[in-house]
Amino acid sequence: MPEPIYYREMRLLDKNNLGQDEDWYGNTAAIRCFACGKVFVTSQVLHRKGRVCPVCGKCKVAFTKEGVSVSEATDL
Repeated sequence: MPEPIYYREMRLLDKNNLGQDEDWYGNTAAIRCFACGKVFVTSQVLHRKGRVCPVCGKCKVAFTKEGVSVSEATDL
């Protein structure tokens, strides 16, 4: 099995082309942290300002007008 690809630059999830370690259903998204590999869930309702990885805090997932953004956490 090939190694998973971890993205460090900001990107938007494509609902029609999700990666192996990504899921998006309604107002909830699951993402694998690019730094530590932890899969975590972000809710548009519960995490209005986005959510950083609960293990390392280096990856941030947020719902935006464009969709779900995945980026490095800059508010550390």
